[in-house]
Amino acid sequence: MDCNEPCARIFGFESRDDMLAHSAWDFYFDRTEREALIDHLRSRGSCPPEEVCLRDRNGGRVWVLASRTVADNAKGRPELLLSTAIDITAHKETEAWLGGVKDVTSATRTPERENAEMADLSRRLAILLQRASQTLQPANLSRMGRPETQEFLLVLEEMKMLMSELEVLRLFRK
Repeated sequence: MDCNEPCARIFGFESRDDMLAHSAWDFYFDRTEREALIDHLRSRGSCPPEEVCLRDRNGGRVWVLASRTVADNAKGRPELLLSTAIDITAHKETEAWLGGVKDVTSATRTPERENAEMADLSRRLAILLQRASQTLQPANLSRMGRPETQEFLLVLEEMKMLMSELEVLRLFRK
C-alpha cells in the first residue's frame, strides 16, 4: 500500500508514514468487501466511482468517493491497484442528518430566501473560480511554488464547502 499526505489525513493519520504502517485490509469493516473488490478488479480491471464506507485509524467511519483500477498484474492477479479517494464524510453525515430534519425545516424556508441564498453561494463560487483560474494561468505553472499551491488547495476546500451548502439547499427544495 502507498498513499499521499492528503489521503493519510482523510483517515486521521498525522503523516503518510503513519498510514503506511497499516495494511489496506485494516481500513475495511468487513473483510468480504475488500475480497469482493479484488475479485471485481481481477475480472474487469477497474471499478466505476462509488461511495465506500471505510474505517479510519480510530475505527470510525470515513466515507469516500473512490475509483479503483488495476495498474499492474502479476500471474493474472492484481499486483498494483491505483485508487483516487475523495472524502465525502461530511456530505454523508449531512445527508443523514437532513433525513430527519428535512420535513421540519422545509416549511420554514421561503422561495425568496432560498433564491437569495443560492445567488449568494453562486457569487461566492464565481469568486473562488476566478481565484483558481488566476492561480492556474499557464504563465504561473512553471513558477508555481508552495504559496500558490496552498492558495489553490484553500480555494478547492472553500469550493467544496460551498458545493455542500448548495447541495443542502437543493435537498430542501424537494
